Amino acid sequence: MNERDDSDRCGGALTVAVIGAGIVGSSVAHRLSESGAEVVIIDGAEPGSGTTSTSFAWVNANNKLPREYFELNVAGMREHERLRDEIGDGWLHSTGNLIWAANDEQANLEERVERLRSWSYAAEMLPAATVNEKLEPGAALPEIRIAHFPEESWVDAPALTRRLVEAAVRIGAHERFGDAVRGIEVEGEGVTLRLEDGEVHADAVVNATGAEATSVAEMVGRELPLDVFPGLLVRVAVPGEPLRHLMHTPLINVRPDGPGYILMHHDSVDERLTDDFAGTEDPLCAELLERAQLVLPALEEVEVVEARFGMRPVPADGHSCVGALSEIPGYYEAVTHSGVTLGPLIGRLLAREILTGEIDPLIAPFRADRFPAT
Repeated sequence: MNERDDSDRCGGALTVAVIGAGIVGSSVAHRLSESGAEVVIIDGAEPGSGTTSTSFAWVNANNKLPREYFELNVAGMREHERLRDEIGDGWLHSTGNLIWAANDEQANLEERVERLRSWSYAAEMLPAATVNEKLEPGAALPEIRIAHFPEESWVDAPALTRRLVEAAVRIGAHERFGDAVRGIEVEGEGVTLRLEDGEVHADAVVNATGAEATSVAEMVGRELPLDVFPGLLVRVAVPGEPLRHLMHTPLINVRPDGPGYILMHHDSVDERLTDDFAGTEDPLCAELLERAQLVLPALEEVEVVEARFGMRPVPADGHSCVGALSEIPGYYEAVTHSGVTLGPLIGRLLAREILTGEIDPLIAPFRADRFPAT
């Protein structure tokens, strides 16, 4: 293929256009490429710069229900470890996670831990004094029992996305970044994508566009039921190592974000986001920092250095939407909440389906066909 003519085929290999270069799309493209498909990765922006960059990137199956969705997310956690062994480390941070609950939610948290333990998930309740002594000496914890999940982790999701794209390109995938899709025609012999600068012809197309997935689905006549919610991450520069784990509290969620940084988030702040968000100077950023200082006193003198505002996609029933849509041949979806946890696993399972038709039992309950096409 030359730079602007992506219609050629090499050796009769299946040609797949993957729309979306976030964590999910890059994972699909990587697995397709290594399995011998001809892949074109398309995105109007740079890899990992969209929703992926605004994810808290907590890899877990902590409160994922029902049981089959829990098992899918556990497999997602294991897939990250498998991927680390394949492509190298530096993006997966196995810190473990701590959760403390408000008084009226404490019983629910303890019940969750017992349920997870019965499902062979690493979880325990610890006295706050033990957490302070052994796990988080810099945290100001209430005198209650705190849940510890030692196998949970966080991911540098933009870095992983870029690495997956680079790996796919080394194998032979072709990039079309900064070149948004404007239309899709599904024909008997394949799919034609109209871009801002030219066309791409393929045997199949994958919609992995996250918060934009509804718009892309409409191009093929599909009504994808998707809720999209705003989210805010705030980053602060810190001296030393005031935090070792992910930590979820009634006031604030915090985690390390590489040497010298901490990332902050909370759903109660996300609910108040508006279109006139003012970046690092927005009062909501200051509020998140004030909350974090109550949990981590060492943050008293730090300042906000970055604010990431993004839109987060959630299929209408809250679960992943992955696979072929039988009414639209050649069209596949890979849209999910918990995209960082599930992205690498979805990449492997969907690539297998596209190339062989095999549907893994893990993903079978979350097929795109459960939502009617129109």
